[in-house]
Amino acid sequence: MSSEHSVDWWKQFQTASDRFDEAILTIGLTELLLPRISSQLLQREADIAADIAILYRNKANSEGLRDRYDKARTRLRETIERLESRGVDPTALAEAEVVSWVIDGEYARAAAEMEPRFGAVVLLRIFVSALRVTHLDVPVTAQLLNAGNTPAEAIHAGKIVGKYGYWPDWLRELVVEHAMAGTLTDDYVAALDMCAFATLRSTQARLAKQLLRREPAAINFAARTLENIGEADIALRLRDGDVGAVAFAARFASV
Repeated sequence: MSSEHSVDWWKQFQTASDRFDEAILTIGLTELLLPRISSQLLQREADIAADIAILYRNKANSEGLRDRYDKARTRLRETIERLESRGVDPTALAEAEVVSWVIDGEYARAAAEMEPRFGAVVLLRIFVSALRVTHLDVPVTAQLLNAGNTPAEAIHAGKIVGKYGYWPDWLRELVVEHAMAGTLTDDYVAALDMCAFATLRSTQARLAKQLLRREPAAINFAARTLENIGEADIALRLRDGDVGAVAFAARFASV
């Protein structure tokens, strides 16, 4: 994984789930930042603003909370600006400045600023938690993020593996391989699920894995075997790259 990521990279998390929880994100990011604010006055204002922002994000329809939220974020911003005007070292205000971005909902901007100091792994745990995606396989998602995939790609693959938790390990491995290669399609996922339901024996699963990887020798062997048993149509589909034929081919061509 790159040591640093752009604001646009971090923004992808917010659109990766329609259940993205801003309260979880606000809690996680401000808990990292607040202890590092050296000014007692500034820390108090930032702490109050964070608490009210969390309450508001849990009850966004509350007019009363909206008013308190607006006042708290304004007071934090004014406190930072007042200290700046007094010549306070900008580095002493840096954490409070980033807290104000979180309070304003600029999470990606905050994450990009925080990453060099806190590291990507710590921040990713917070952002992935905020996704609130049902059946998300977090290890697979993290593996793909670490390999350089975008959040959208990694989360998509993580949701697939999480959804199909009954798949054997070799099918999960293929999801990761294709996600890394950018070739994970709906048709391919459907073919993997067919292989899972086919309850293949170990030798059949080995052949299926080779066919799904489009290994020429395996395709030629399976196609010839299918032709010899009168399954020329399936053999043709297999040669043409139809992954939907793999489960059938693996069951009847494996010896």
